[in-house]
Amino acid sequence: MSKQPQLPYQLDEEQKRHFARLYLLDYMIQEDLKISVLLDEKSEDLEPILDEMMAREMIEINDQQCYCVSRQGLTIHRDFLKRYRELITENDIFCAVDLEAGEFAFSFYDDYPDLDDWNAFLAADRWDDLRVAVAEYLEQDPVEMIFMSFINEKRFGRDDNGKWQFDLLLGSVWDEILEICNQAIHWPELGYEDDQGQVSAADVIEDIIAQGRAIRNSL
Repeated sequence: MSKQPQLPYQLDEEQKRHFARLYLLDYMIQEDLKISVLLDEKSEDLEPILDEMMAREMIEINDQQCYCVSRQGLTIHRDFLKRYRELITENDIFCAVDLEAGEFAFSFYDDYPDLDDWNAFLAADRWDDLRVAVAEYLEQDPVEMIFMSFINEKRFGRDDNGKWQFDLLLGSVWDEILEICNQAIHWPELGYEDDQGQVSAADVIEDIIAQGRAIRNSL
């Protein structure tokens, strides 16, 4: 049986900096960004993270005296994307589950070819998001999963004036990520009692995972 989730979820400074390095690596690759070693006012907040990335050989300095992604950085990023795709493939099906009816929103995916209609369907109150619960039971890291989704949704980056919001990256944004994890439905809460007796939370989440995987494989 899976371990009980450790609540409340927390992040220490080293974990935050680890995620910050991954974020900046992704941004540099996705935006083909080269950062001058003579950091201007807009980029000065990046200095401690860039120093750490240099020490870990994730980036290097090119002939134009700019930080750029190294071969090792490209490998780290490739592995990061691989893990992200695995988490998305495994868990997205559990983003909308009707616990009372025992139904998955994705069972009705073909009924909503229009994206706006599909999004409106997902927004209905009947659906519970069980991605954190599933991640917990499978002994994945819910914090990492939410962090990856924040990157995918471009929740980090520069402001309208081009200045890095690194105070946000290393500050309040983590409170938001932890709040999502801590306020989510957790798998030990899923047990219930019916006319036949007590149904354990483990039995419930295993049934949900089995149903979700079957639906996902049929899409």
